[in-house]
Amino acid sequence: MDIRRPRPLLKLMRAIHTDATLQQNIIVRGLPPRRSSVLARKKNAGHVALVYGADKPVAIPGDTVIFTAWITNDSASYLRDVTLVPRSFTNEGMEMLQYTAEPVERDLTTNLLAPGQSVMRSFSYLVTDSDHVHGGSLISAMRVRAACRGQVVQDEHDAIVSLSGTRRDWPFPPAKTRQQRRRWKGFDQSVLV
Repeated sequence: MDIRRPRPLLKLMRAIHTDATLQQNIIVRGLPPRRSSVLARKKNAGHVALVYGADKPVAIPGDTVIFTAWITNDSASYLRDVTLVPRSFTNEGMEMLQYTAEPVERDLTTNLLAPGQSVMRSFSYLVTDSDHVHGGSLISAMRVRAACRGQVVQDEHDAIVSLSGTRRDWPFPPAKTRQQRRRWKGFDQSVLV
């Protein structure tokens, strides 16, 4: 079996090796070194980006917070089996919370995402008094996974909502002011002044 090298590479090899001692100051530009298929695949692998956030930075009991995830194919390659994975959803007391409304399981997976294409999924949660007792914040963590050219690409992001706001009647109704107490007794001294 006769194995021959391609002519351009053969000419380049001859140019480099002939009179190498005489041509020390000459720069020879050649072909870049060949890459293995594994390295070439990593270089051309796609990239998936996850942008995840809440519709409000601060919430109080009774508020509905809408969490939205945007999944974007941020590459020139097609992504397959793109899956949004809810990782955790907790309050400051480390209680595992459940979303009030979320997409059904089949909507969390997209078969194919073209280059530059994106999809959006929303989750909502009704803030409770129990969340507010712990104070701090609600933390929702998401991850997106996809396959591209035989590799798994992924990204993750957290959405944080502060629970530092207080509503007026929480945890007890507001105390009556002096003027309201006077009126309650049926006597208003401000009229006399």
